[in-house]
Amino acid sequence: MISKTETVLKIIQLGRLKLPLIAFLLFLFWVLLAVVSGVCFALDRFLLGSAITLAAVLSVNYGNDYFDVELDRYSKRTAFLGGSGILQETPELRDFAKWFALVMMSLSIIFAAIFTVVFSYSTFFFAFVVVGNLLGWFYAAPPLRLSYRGFSEITTVVAVGLMLPSLGYLILKASLDLAFGVFALPCMLYAFDFIICVEIPDMESDLRGNKNTLIVRKGRKFSFALIIISVSLASLCFLIVQLANFVHLPVDFRLIFLLSLLPLFLGVLGLVRKTEDRNIATESVSYEILGLTVFLVIVNCYLSILTHIIP
Repeated sequence: MISKTETVLKIIQLGRLKLPLIAFLLFLFWVLLAVVSGVCFALDRFLLGSAITLAAVLSVNYGNDYFDVELDRYSKRTAFLGGSGILQETPELRDFAKWFALVMMSLSIIFAAIFTVVFSYSTFFFAFVVVGNLLGWFYAAPPLRLSYRGFSEITTVVAVGLMLPSLGYLILKASLDLAFGVFALPCMLYAFDFIICVEIPDMESDLRGNKNTLIVRKGRKFSFALIIISVSLASLCFLIVQLANFVHLPVDFRLIFLLSLLPLFLGVLGLVRKTEDRNIATESVSYEILGLTVFLVIVNCYLSILTHIIP
């Protein structure tokens, strides 16, 4: 029997808080981009929008650990990858994980309803949040179990690469425009990079659990090639925007392009190593995710300076 303190610590670990942190950094990027494009920063919208986002992401984390509990027995865990392992160690927390995920999803939807009413937003905004939460829930939950049916990559690109950014932008600007479109494609490419990185270490366990991921179908070496293609195209997007000069933002896309070379370099490094080896591949994708996180942090700091949020 574990103590109450140990139980609380395990519940926190179950949430794998590094992943919500990455999601929040992405959300913050789009909030800052909205401000850079000319919208005034509104603290009340930002705080309520953050609550909508974090509740939804926590719902996904706790829900996935619950529905993947058998599969995660065979996963390789790192700081960013694999399940938390808590439900295998402490099976009595399984029901808590399920109900906490449902509570978080409900809170996200309730906060979205409040946001819609208080700020006189279209009902589209509320429906958008509901669909995003359901997409996250059915990523692993029956009957859809999207990640088990070959849709994990598409679902992640839509939810993380498109819907999460849209939410961050919409809470301040209330509509999507060219400035959003300029960054939307590279964001989806980075989301694809992220899900491939997450799936690479779990190839054997996903195969054993009949999880139909791209890595299971194509193998690790092919997947590292996809990482390089996706991050290369993302970097190319920034360069094209700079050269074409078709969007007028006070943003130096040359700087963002140079910063984007970090995840590209780490992706190439992963490919040239012995990528079929599980341990080496896991180490490589851990560095890739760390590179993406560092890239996002630096770009957020740069945008914060442009918005004068950081003096």
